[in-house]
Amino acid sequence: MAVSQFNSEALEQCRTTVSSQASQFGAIGDGFPNQCGNPSIFGKLGSSGGLSSAVDRFTALVGEEFAAAESLMGKVERALDAVQQSVRQAEDAAVHAMTPAS
Repeated sequence: MAVSQFNSEALEQCRTTVSSQASQFGAIGDGFPNQCGNPSIFGKLGSSGGLSSAVDRFTALVGEEFAAAESLMGKVERALDAVQQSVRQAEDAAVHAMTPAS
């Protein structure tokens, strides 16, 4: 019978790395302002309002993308945790199956 081998340390390192990356994506996304503000910050040009609106839309989209990345990385972390738990449960079951009954 073939025995599967899992590197639990590598799985844990992967899970930890993904977790820290998820929070970094979230922090970057949180740093984007919801609105650029007053169009006058772009000067007295006739299209300052349009430029301000475009910047507002851009920052909103970028913030959404970073939030989506954070969410996806969180799902990856939870999936890795589930794999670790499954491996532990399988190993425990195998140990109990091989232990003679008293």
